[in-house]
Amino acid sequence: MTTTTGISNTGSVVTLGSTTYIQSTASGLDTASLIQTALATQTAMADTIDTEITSNQQMISAYSDVQSLVNSLSSSIDALASSTNLTSGTTSLFSSMDAIVTSSDASVSASNILTASTTTDATEGSYSLTVSQLATSMKVASSTLSGSTAVGDTGSFTIAASDGTAATIDVTSGMSLSDIASAISAQSATTGVDATLIQVSSGQYQMVLSTVDTGQTITATATSGDDVLTDIGVTNSDGSFADTLQSAQDALFTVDGTQVTSTTNTPTDVIPGVSLDLTGTTSAGSSLTLTISQNTSGITSAVQSFITAYNALNDYIGTQEAESNGVVSSTAYLFGDPTLASLNTQLDDIITGQVGSASSAIDYLAQLGITMDASNDLELSDPTALSDAVTDDPTALQNFFQSSFSTSSDNLSLINNTSDVSQSFTLDITADSSGVSDVTVNGESGQFTVAGDALIGVAGTPYAGLTFAINATSNQSISVSISQGFADSIVNLASQFGDIASGSFETAIAGLTTEDTSLSNQASTIQSQASSYETSLIDQYATMETEISSATVMQEELNAILNSNSNS
Repeated sequence: MTTTTGISNTGSVVTLGSTTYIQSTASGLDTASLIQTALATQTAMADTIDTEITSNQQMISAYSDVQSLVNSLSSSIDALASSTNLTSGTTSLFSSMDAIVTSSDASVSASNILTASTTTDATEGSYSLTVSQLATSMKVASSTLSGSTAVGDTGSFTIAASDGTAATIDVTSGMSLSDIASAISAQSATTGVDATLIQVSSGQYQMVLSTVDTGQTITATATSGDDVLTDIGVTNSDGSFADTLQSAQDALFTVDGTQVTSTTNTPTDVIPGVSLDLTGTTSAGSSLTLTISQNTSGITSAVQSFITAYNALNDYIGTQEAESNGVVSSTAYLFGDPTLASLNTQLDDIITGQVGSASSAIDYLAQLGITMDASNDLELSDPTALSDAVTDDPTALQNFFQSSFSTSSDNLSLINNTSDVSQSFTLDITADSSGVSDVTVNGESGQFTVAGDALIGVAGTPYAGLTFAINATSNQSISVSISQGFADSIVNLASQFGDIASGSFETAIAGLTTEDTSLSNQASTIQSQASSYETSLIDQYATMETEISSATVMQEELNAILNSNSNS
């Protein structure tokens, strides 16, 4: 009899689904480590790519931060820029006027009687006003009736305010006082008359008719069927109103002694560019003074906002530079970035340089009392200098902030200016009755593109960013002089770098985003290939271990047989 002993399982392989795992090794090799080492070589490039993607994302975040700060800088000073650089809806503070109302009676708050606002058409001046009467709406009431019980009348009437158009209101027998009021209100946009139910007691109401606008009277006339208006107590049998709560009246006031009558308490046509809002009347012997003056407080506030916005940007740029000991912060993601460096250089040139549009009175920011502190931030070190410039020489201040444009011909106007170059040149226009066909600058062609009645500066030339409107039917030479103002230079620079569609930072963000997409795809491909490679290695080592295990078992069986034979 043959006995087999000493056989052991020296290799074990487990297959789950389509994946094979090496549970133990017959070879004695650390196959798991061998596989991981091989995979690490395969995935090293993917790890490098992931690191690069993370770095790009940090740069994108930093670009977005500085882009936001640049645009905040532009917004802070936008209202001080020329009209060609104003954001839509923004009014230049140099054409903005303050309206200040004071009372001769110190015990009275002027704002309880009159407030005023201005448009760009307003001019500086002072006016004396008295208010003797406010404009009121006409109001009439019905009898007191149930709000929900049917009136029982069937008839029609017309109704309108003196500034409205008459509309016919049809009443049926099932309609209540509330229904009639709703029918009248539904036509208020046409008639100028509104209807409201006022609860007098539980379940009992009066319908009050009132004109939408002040100073207007109500006309209401029965036209057919039952006389609904009389039956609900709005009118008497003769058609007159039964209960007039308030008569219509016009506002009465004086401006510099001239009596003014207005159907509204908010007249806009009394003083050019000024809207009045009458809310009370003046007492006997007292008067109001309305002063229209340049919005000096707005200008000062804008300058202070600019200082704050500049310092925020400047401080951020500082965090992206090497520290005083030469160490670069781990969060300086834009260290050495050429786009940020270019912005910083150009911004410094504007801040410290002489403004091209300035008069001899104000040439530099420092003349407004704005200087650099020890941290290279701006500070209003001399508030008096700014205050004096705002109040004493607003023209020089405007010349400092806003670009100036002059031309030898009324046929040429500047409609867009995003340039940062102050320059003078001559436009030689070729034109006939059909319009402009060509333009050269100081005898050089290719500087402007002719687009109908517009001359557009060609990119890459000194005239890029300039657009003129031209009205010419014959050849002519036109002299042009443009000097860039401080605010315009800031706004134009901010647009160049911070524009969310085409600015330098947005271009950089788009480039990095595209690069990250490509890198991410590469990393995914490498990981996918590594996964396939891992599966292949597991299969190969599993096969090897299975074969070794089988060989080992066979060897042990042979040894057992040989041992058995030798013992027999």
